[in-house]
Amino acid sequence: DPMLHRSWPSTNSTLLLPMVLKSTPYPCTADSPFSIEIAALHQVRPSETESYPAGKMSSAMRRSQHSAAFPDLLEALKQSGACWSRVRIDWSEIQPEPPADHMYWAYHDEKLRLVADTGVRMIVIVDGVPEWAANSIFGPIDPDQLGEFDRFLTQLVTRYKEPPYNIHHWELFNEPDLTVWNGVPVGWGYHGDQYAQMLAVAHQAIKAADPEAKVLLGGLAYDAFTEYEEPFYRYFLDDVVTAGGGEFLDVMNFHYFPPFAREWERWDPNSEDRRNGWLPAPTCGIVDDDQGTVYEAGGIDLIAKTSHIRNRLAACFGLNRPLWVTELGETGYSGDPDSLARQARYVIQGYARGLAAGIENITWFALVSSPRTAHDQGLLHRFDWAPKPAYYAYQTMARELTGYTYAHTVEVDGVEAYVFLSPQHQEKTVAWSQDSVQLAHMAFLGTNHLRVVDRNGNVMLVEDGGADDADGMLNGSVGLRITSDPVFVSQ
Repeated sequence: DPMLHRSWPSTNSTLLLPMVLKSTPYPCTADSPFSIEIAALHQVRPSETESYPAGKMSSAMRRSQHSAAFPDLLEALKQSGACWSRVRIDWSEIQPEPPADHMYWAYHDEKLRLVADTGVRMIVIVDGVPEWAANSIFGPIDPDQLGEFDRFLTQLVTRYKEPPYNIHHWELFNEPDLTVWNGVPVGWGYHGDQYAQMLAVAHQAIKAADPEAKVLLGGLAYDAFTEYEEPFYRYFLDDVVTAGGGEFLDVMNFHYFPPFAREWERWDPNSEDRRNGWLPAPTCGIVDDDQGTVYEAGGIDLIAKTSHIRNRLAACFGLNRPLWVTELGETGYSGDPDSLARQARYVIQGYARGLAAGIENITWFALVSSPRTAHDQGLLHRFDWAPKPAYYAYQTMARELTGYTYAHTVEVDGVEAYVFLSPQHQEKTVAWSQDSVQLAHMAFLGTNHLRVVDRNGNVMLVEDGGADDADGMLNGSVGLRITSDPVFVSQ
């Protein structure tokens, strides 16, 4: 497959971004699992000419440093192969003061229309509680203001369910398991019962305005827990479901980042902690007190966290919901080739693992990262928006796996591999070596040739008995040398 390259000029700058175009287009469908977050606060800001109440404009102007890049970001999103984008709608900016007829829609109308014009579907985070409705923008909402939230959601969903927006997926507040920010108690974390009460109100308002809509749990951090003197409460989800909140959710939603793998892999029955008896099987209630109903969790990385959440909800609460991940990311730092390569590998590894775990939709966080954060997880370099190797890996993955569904995992020594099926039942294997240095080998039986695609989209045809056949023999099978860089293999 030839790879085509071009540059496009920014609408608002002289910046040129080289991109890889897909050689053959494919249609986006609602069941595509590929999503990228674009509209973080630092990326999309109100214009300086928009009318805002006194005191609000200065804040908007301070956060507008990247607004000129939005056309470039949209083009990058469009060419990425993603079929979804996670965007943020700020309640406090739309309704900075009550009552409900004092709302400011122009900014969101414009930016959401531009995202919709790319052809992607949107997952919308409703976030940013106005100061008149809570003690903090992180929530919880004052109980006596839930009626105002109901009215806001009714107008919001009614407005954006129609073309050109066609928004039907609503995520209610980002990482609501938060308990503290800059030393100040904030967030829904210790108030799972209030979050459940809010869900009941929100679910009724959203479904009444749009019966086709889906209500998502706010993406849980579900890491960096308070028992480690970190800001997120481990039992927030338990409290929400115990208070009846699960009834008002169509999708269970959480976040995952590789630095937290240890927290989840330790629960695997084959882990050192479990084999040596240092850690019991997880239980309902206090997760590690060896009391109550036992459930199992296992696997590695994102698979391990997914199994823990799914099995806990099923065993402890009898709750089964589709699982989405609205933030998945790995760092890749400009000027650091090793970290850029690791990030590019993880784009494919993280998605393959997530799809193997049964996650229906996964959002990479993000298209570009804020200059204010130390964690550069963006697919574009954050100071000139040029593509990183991870962006090209995302394009390759989307092109190779769109329309495929997970079939099974392959057990080969030294290799991690997952098989996916096309609608025509054609197999495609995603594989990489488990050792960053050591080569591994994988044999594909009953074939005389293989199509192998690397993370950059380069295609190699390997013939039985040819120079690249690892076993070197004409024997009805093809052997591959597998490195730590993932490859897509099909016959």
